[in-house]
Amino acid sequence: MNSRSLDITTDSKRVNVNKFISHLIVISMLFLLPEFIMGYAMSTSGKPGSNGIQWHMYAKSLIFIAAFYIEYYYIIGHTLTPKVRLWKFLCYNILMLVVALGISYLIWYFFSYLPRIAESAIRPIRHPEKFQLMFVSSIVRDGVMVILTIGLAVAIRLSGYWSALERQRRDIASEQKASELRNLKSQLNPHFLFNTLNSIYALIEISPAEAQTAVHELSQMLRYMLYETPSRVTLTQETDFSRNYISLMELRLQPGVVKTHIDIDDMGEAPIAPLLFISLIENAFKHGNTGDPADHITIDITAHDGVITCRTHNRFDSKTLVDRQGGIGIANLRRRLLLIYGSSASLTTTIDGDSYTAILTININPTDQ
Repeated sequence: MNSRSLDITTDSKRVNVNKFISHLIVISMLFLLPEFIMGYAMSTSGKPGSNGIQWHMYAKSLIFIAAFYIEYYYIIGHTLTPKVRLWKFLCYNILMLVVALGISYLIWYFFSYLPRIAESAIRPIRHPEKFQLMFVSSIVRDGVMVILTIGLAVAIRLSGYWSALERQRRDIASEQKASELRNLKSQLNPHFLFNTLNSIYALIEISPAEAQTAVHELSQMLRYMLYETPSRVTLTQETDFSRNYISLMELRLQPGVVKTHIDIDDMGEAPIAPLLFISLIENAFKHGNTGDPADHITIDITAHDGVITCRTHNRFDSKTLVDRQGGIGIANLRRRLLLIYGSSASLTTTIDGDSYTAILTININPTDQ
């Protein structure tokens, strides 16, 4: 057994001990404290036969405490979880109720009935029927108390069980979400690499020196993507990555084709999920009609008043249009935005003639930070 397993076992034992102690304190306050107050009041009332502590009352309280723990740790665990067996649950509880009432009767018989009979030689019982009625009411009260104790134990145990199930459900959902995000990122990496290598391949014959520079920049970018991106990066880091990619793509284009504007104001340290802008920027270069000097690729990244916006615009050849709304990059990005930001982020794509515009908006709120 490794140290982590030992730590988990130790923590589990500590939790069980703390739970037992907290239950004992609460149950003792419910059953022992009222009897103590009543016994003290009776011992100081000055009435005949009221002197001394009523120890048999504490014995009854111990019956209720024992019933609680038997129900909590044994009966529920053997009948209601993980497979429900109601008939067994009812049989165990009926048996415990009978035993508890039997013990309660013995306590009454030895601590109340026999002493009163012995006392009757000096002070006769005036109304025997009332004495019997007191016994019946005492047994009924004890039976009700045992049933209520059983209900309390069931409520506490099942509420804890349902809470544990809810925590487990949340943990599973969180792990599934993290796993899906990892899968989406693993899809993004080869997609990015494929598009970038195509650009470098085009550079090799035109300018080997620039191609070497591009390979070096690509290695730096891959390091960021694969090893240096936690679940959150600063907006400055993400925009620097975008600038590097844009510079890499510009190596094979004529000057002035790409118009970039990045203005993140004072939100440079704002945390953001990594690699959100790259899919839009990739698509702009991949599908943009960059062969025509009059057609431009426009990339705007702005951040003001807690709102981050990435807007890309490019023209394309409508004859080669297949599905500008889809593609693995856009579908991947939409899913990541939904998992990470939910309704706090939006992505809209618009086609107007031969112009394509994509706008990504993220509202940075306290829960995202």
